[in-house]
Amino acid sequence: MSRLDARATHVYTGVAQLRKGTMVVADALVVASLLRFLYFGRFYPHLWLGIVAIAFLVVVALLMWFMPTAREVPTEQGRFIGLMAACAIITGLDLAGAWAPGSMPVFPVTCIGVGGLLLAAVTTRPPRDILVATGVFGGILIIVMGLQVAEAVSAVPRFAFVVIACAPPLVGVALVRSFRSIVQFHSEIAQTQSTTTTDTAVGMLASEELERLDLAAEQLLEYVSAGHAELPLDEETASRASALATQLRLHLVDDRRQTWLHHAVSESAVLDPVAHIDDPDGLAASLSARQRDGLFSAIWMLVGSPSRSTTSLVISISRGADAGPHVHSLRVLIEATGVPRRQIDPSAWQAIRRVGRYTETGSSAMVRIEVDCLVDATEDR
Repeated sequence: MSRLDARATHVYTGVAQLRKGTMVVADALVVASLLRFLYFGRFYPHLWLGIVAIAFLVVVALLMWFMPTAREVPTEQGRFIGLMAACAIITGLDLAGAWAPGSMPVFPVTCIGVGGLLLAAVTTRPPRDILVATGVFGGILIIVMGLQVAEAVSAVPRFAFVVIACAPPLVGVALVRSFRSIVQFHSEIAQTQSTTTTDTAVGMLASEELERLDLAAEQLLEYVSAGHAELPLDEETASRASALATQLRLHLVDDRRQTWLHHAVSESAVLDPVAHIDDPDGLAASLSARQRDGLFSAIWMLVGSPSRSTTSLVISISRGADAGPHVHSLRVLIEATGVPRRQIDPSAWQAIRRVGRYTETGSSAMVRIEVDCLVDATEDR
């Protein structure tokens, strides 16, 4: 399993734990719709349409609960299309059953259960799909119920009904996105823990590349030692050996310059596209474990959500004046663009305090943080 596959599995497994919760809430909404229909159904102008709608709603809810969840995307996409078709049929039947000339004698109560069905799908589909489906569902309710508004006063309860019907999937999307962010954050922390505990860590991506080069070198040496290649080597084999040696030398050089911070950022699906590290002397290796944890946590929380496409982060580390015979001073400069100060999580400042004393300046679209920290001279490299 690749690193990205492992991260996706962690996020999927975490979000999948919400499925039972969302299904319980969805079934509660379906039961509420059923009970309301049993009370208000007698006011439906076309009762038989309402009965078919509520029966279809209960059947779909039962199928969603007992049908096992498949991880294959085409299967889930097919189920979602089927769910949308079912929601469209239920909504159409319920609206037709409650339709009457003039003002509606009763609200189409089964539509509340449709919002529950959409809620049950928030853990298996991207937020965009749920938002589009909810928008179409809400738009249909607004149009149909708006056509029967006789006076301004009667519009208020109808608007409230539309909000109640559409709120569950919207709340579910917000909940799942927040949960994904939490799971991803802890997954990032866990996967970069090995790099933050060593000075010049190779990192997971570099380890995979070194394993590939090592295997290629072993195969080449075995090929030569077995006598399959005559000495001196032919031009093609010599060129292959030279290329492998060059790549290995480049890795050795990079490992002296790329510290735990480079690997922690480059191997983060959230940080890598927006963050840039300027640490040519590898001074980040001098930071203690507490300082490293604080710096990485602060960087991650400054970037926040991957949906902030305009965010960019530059982390520069330079040497300051010596503070004593065994203590060195480092200056860490963090420049975050597209991150208003008022939107920064307070815990980010607590994380920065673990690195050292800091000063910050900012505007509506940029924050500049200067951190002065002391490190053990014996750990400085």
